[in-house]
Amino acid sequence: MKIASTFPCEQRLNELPPRTCAVVRRIETDGEEIQRLKTLGVCVGRQIEVVKSGDPLIIKVFGSRIGLSASLAARVWLEICAPDHCTLQNSSLT
Repeated sequence: MKIASTFPCEQRLNELPPRTCAVVRRIETDGEEIQRLKTLGVCVGRQIEVVKSGDPLIIKVFGSRIGLSASLAARVWLEICAPDHCTLQNSSLT
């Protein structure tokens, strides 16, 4: 069953294509998985970039690449960065 986002600009992490920069807006999972994501650097307000889609999904956080299962990535909701305001995309251009 697919649950619609409460915010129209949000998308699930597992649905984003590679080279997409986004900001984590919410995480819908239990305490143990939230703690695991926080330990990896994935938390609300954090800017990430999708490196590779699929299972596992590879993201870049603070310059490190992290693999997440598609099922866990489906619980992370993000807002895609505007290209002219994205520090990750702008820094990769130089």
